[in-house]
Amino acid sequence: MRKKWYILQTFSGMENKVKELIEEKARLFEKEKFFGKILIPEESEIDLTNKKVDRIVVEKDAIIHVKNGDNVKKGDIIAEEPEVIVKRSGVISEIKNFRRIIIETKDRKYLKDYTIPESAKIMGGLKINTPVEIGMPLAAEGGYESAFDGTVVAVEKLKRIVVSTDDHGEDLYYIYKDNFDSAAFRKGTYVEKGQMLSNKKEFKAKSSGKVEIRDFGSWKQIIILKTRISRLFPGYMFIEMILNKETQEMVKNIPYVINFINIGGTPVQLKNKEVKALLRLTGEESYEVKESKIRVDYEVGEHVRIINGPFEFFTGKITEIDLHKQTVKVTINMFGRETDVELGLTEIEKIS
Repeated sequence: MRKKWYILQTFSGMENKVKELIEEKARLFEKEKFFGKILIPEESEIDLTNKKVDRIVVEKDAIIHVKNGDNVKKGDIIAEEPEVIVKRSGVISEIKNFRRIIIETKDRKYLKDYTIPESAKIMGGLKINTPVEIGMPLAAEGGYESAFDGTVVAVEKLKRIVVSTDDHGEDLYYIYKDNFDSAAFRKGTYVEKGQMLSNKKEFKAKSSGKVEIRDFGSWKQIIILKTRISRLFPGYMFIEMILNKETQEMVKNIPYVINFINIGGTPVQLKNKEVKALLRLTGEESYEVKESKIRVDYEVGEHVRIINGPFEFFTGKITEIDLHKQTVKVTINMFGRETDVELGLTEIEKIS
């Protein structure tokens, strides 16, 4: 017999505990072959109560490994800047410690970087997310001041390398301090064209969250917004199993289980399109996003067909339209109940 999918109603908040107990009981009674996947769909949403955000600012030629809306975990590689390569052969004539401070304007439209020698005595307390005001000194000496009101979004320690080239010129390089090999490169060291002064610089997520990327031309800012996990269907879980009298009673008798979703006492089996949506929602099945034209002539109350994403092949009614975000909210009938889903305009089409 083939396993089928069913919906199990539980006490809200006890879904994971019920999953553990089902798996434990299946092992105990040697019924593991009767059970398949047990899924508890979750979604990651921005935690609006958490005002702290993590920021990473990289140069325009950096390789970005994430995209807008991605969920990342602490330690994931977010971006990398390329190696620093010697442009012209010559002798290193100067190595000095610098600090790069990048400030974002209050309206979040512009970034300005200040590359300041450590000898200018950088002001203490200038850390990421520190607010600054126009005219505020960034160092005790040298006249370095903030040009506007804003927020510090990046602080990096650098090595400023000057190479006096063979053709009587000078090349200037800024290298991240933790990427600089001070044993290999000293004042007076001869370097050749094409030689690597530093390895690529990797930037890792300092916390878990949802990615937002802003492009400022010369700089790209990657923001990680704190998120929290919430159940898509609180008090419900989805179980793949061979249903017979014995397995049904075994599951029903597990603590915190209320019952199978049923009609007249018979557990309701999920439809194929519901199973497909469930597997896509939980990442158990991948899907290809199809290209489609954006239409904006939709109306609230209009019935549409979903043509992309986890809910492909479902139909539903538009309850809300946001043309600025190019999204709609559609009410669909799923798992025997009405469910609101947010979709892009490219994910729906009119029903002719």
